[in-house]
Amino acid sequence: MHSTSRFISSPLLLLLLAIGAPPVSGGHGAQQPAPTHQSGSIACRVMERHADKEHSTVLILFHQRDKPDQPKLKEFLLQHDGGTIQIQIGSGEWQKATVWRIRNCFGRGLLVLPDTAAPKEHSTFTIHAAQ
Repeated sequence: MHSTSRFISSPLLLLLLAIGAPPVSGGHGAQQPAPTHQSGSIACRVMERHADKEHSTVLILFHQRDKPDQPKLKEFLLQHDGGTIQIQIGSGEWQKATVWRIRNCFGRGLLVLPDTAAPKEHSTFTIHAAQ
C-alpha cells in the first residue's frame, strides 16, 4: 500500500520536482488524431507505473516492446531527452508527454503524463516525436 506522503518522498518524484518538470498538457485540444502511418514510431511496454494523485500525474518507466527496436529507442531517447513527445495507447488519440532518458538504466525511458492519460502497468503503447 502506497500512501501519498510515502510516494512524495520517492527520490524519483523529488528529482522531477527539483528539475522543474514542465507541466504536461491534459487538455482535449492538445490531442491529435492518430496518423495512418508513422515510420518513426516505436512500440513500448510499461515496466513500472507510479501515480501521484495529489498532482494528478503518473510516472511511467518504460522500454521497447520488441528487442530489435532497442537501438531505435536508444537514439530516440538521446534526441528527445527532457522534451515533449507523443504517445498513443491502443488505437486512441495521440497525446503529449514529457520524456527523459534514464542514463544509469540502459535502454529505459521515463514518461510524465496526466493521470487520466497514462497507460496501465505492463501494457503497451506507441511513441513518436511531437508534431
